[in-house]
Amino acid sequence: MVRCWLDIDIGDAAQYALESRAFARAQALFDTIKSQYGWPEELSSLDEEQRDLLTSAYDSDPSWRDQGTMQATPPTPLRAGRLTIELFTEAAPRACENFRCLCTGERGKGKSSGKPLHFKGTKFHRIVKGFVCQGGDIVKGDGSGGDSIYGKPFNDEKGGLKLKHDAAGIVSMANSGKNSNTSQFFLTLGPAPACDGKHTVFGRVVEGLPILQRIDALAASKDGDPLTDVCISDSGYDG
Repeated sequence: MVRCWLDIDIGDAAQYALESRAFARAQALFDTIKSQYGWPEELSSLDEEQRDLLTSAYDSDPSWRDQGTMQATPPTPLRAGRLTIELFTEAAPRACENFRCLCTGERGKGKSSGKPLHFKGTKFHRIVKGFVCQGGDIVKGDGSGGDSIYGKPFNDEKGGLKLKHDAAGIVSMANSGKNSNTSQFFLTLGPAPACDGKHTVFGRVVEGLPILQRIDALAASKDGDPLTDVCISDSGYDG
């Protein structure tokens, strides 16, 4: 059994970075003055009154205030969790090997695109409510590009075309028409019978379905424009 995994982040990475720096400044000030105020050892243990006092101390001291804003609570983590995907190697061997190698990055850079043949760091550019979450554009990131380990688009596979998009968590090749498969793929967010016979199914999510539910709730829209970033922070192969 061949299984690959995708670590998924949900949220605005730039905003998270800003909030992380603001929290780090709060932590630094806290470490400096906690003994003076008789506070607990951990910033997270402060009550509301103590957090307000920390904020006042920060705002009243230009040497701290001029560094930027601070926040006394940590930012909400971006990491949603891991999707584990079972590959249907008998039904769609070429699509499965392409996906596996794009999860590991073992093939280096694409011959035609010059881009890393790796899903790591890429975004899902199209997320349609109750329908699909589409990503894998390792070239342009917006759905207009793609590459494959074969150096060119590859053909649909009959075995995969026969399989159904009958539940959430089906993994299938995105394409721009017949025999135009590259690196783009989609995860179904619910039954998607309109895709049957048109897209090569090559796997299914066997662990992490609640993550797809979160994506549908937080990032999906009717027109497919993501409401917030959904990224593959890392990817790999379990063997």
